Amino acid sequence: MIVLKRHADRRIRKGHLWVFSNEIATPRISELETGSIHELQDAAGEFIGMVYANPSSLIAARILSRKKAPIDRAFFVHQIEAAVERRKRLFPDRDTYRVVFGEGDLLPGLVVDKYGPVLAIQSLTAGIDAHMDLVQDALVEILAPEAIYLRNDSPFRMLEGLPLEKRLAYGKLPEQVIVELEGLKFVVDVPGGQKTGMYLDQESNRSLLKHYVWPGASVLDLFCYTGGWGIHAVAAGATEVTAVDSSRPALNTAQANADLNGFGDRFDPIKDNALDFLKKTSQTWDVIVLDPPAFIKSRSLVKEGLKGYIDINRRALGKLQSGGILVTCSCSHHLDPPGFESALLSASRQSGRELRLLDARGQAPDHPVLLAMPETRYLKVMVAQVV
Repeated sequence: MIVLKRHADRRIRKGHLWVFSNEIATPRISELETGSIHELQDAAGEFIGMVYANPSSLIAARILSRKKAPIDRAFFVHQIEAAVERRKRLFPDRDTYRVVFGEGDLLPGLVVDKYGPVLAIQSLTAGIDAHMDLVQDALVEILAPEAIYLRNDSPFRMLEGLPLEKRLAYGKLPEQVIVELEGLKFVVDVPGGQKTGMYLDQESNRSLLKHYVWPGASVLDLFCYTGGWGIHAVAAGATEVTAVDSSRPALNTAQANADLNGFGDRFDPIKDNALDFLKKTSQTWDVIVLDPPAFIKSRSLVKEGLKGYIDINRRALGKLQSGGILVTCSCSHHLDPPGFESALLSASRQSGRELRLLDARGQAPDHPVLLAMPETRYLKVMVAQVV
């Protein structure tokens, strides 16, 4: 039993799933067993939910259920089955999507991606780690995968006092994993790629390019990773895509993806730091896609990160032709949409390029935002045109 301090239940009753260590009255945090399941009560003794605990984390408990029920195999089957059904309604013709998005699917700390017959799991908390056998059993029952691979190499695990690891947990991993999205084929490196092998959170946004790339357009894809944006650009009619990334393995996969779709002759991968590339190139493009990693890793770095977003967007705007399109993104959850829009406005003013905003989006619907938890909203995508 975990009992909250007086008034500590207010945020939680509004739908938030995290309980911070300084909100707990009893027991002492040190008395909690890592990964253990408890009933959560308010100061008056009223039941709030079922939680798992971690005495080593600032977030000492996370809510799994608002019902007084056992957290067992049947619980995980029910929760994951519901998440899968939501995806099937969203993507009736797709077999690649995020199956579980942590708090957004009321399973805090659990991420599951489906790449055809292969599932990639990230366990980000000690509570999920303690119940991983039940999670895997539920996934096998519901999705019957050929393989389950654990990508427990996220630095977030260190905040929970967990070791980093990557390993095959079930079945046999195919020699090569190839998925099809929007009629395009992509190679997915499940054991070695970034995150779980692919950035599925942008998949619903990449199709935007069919509206903003015209036949004959030139496109610059910065931080291209394995070429998702660039390949969609060629499919939309671009005759030339310059794809820039600092990772040679990522670029090799990007070229393989371009070749796989018959776009190899229109795809030019360049190994370079994106900012350095913008500083030294004299070329201009019709469309530039800017999809960098998070520049803001913590609240203390917001000011510094904002300068980074302003600088790189300013430089990108300088390489756009008149009437050109900028697709710019931020995955820093510490930067909200108005803040990102403000950064883009500053970049516009500093570059002397006036912009009109054409579209603004967030993460794909298989990465749902829990409205009571702003922490689950992180991706911002803006499409702007140079006036």
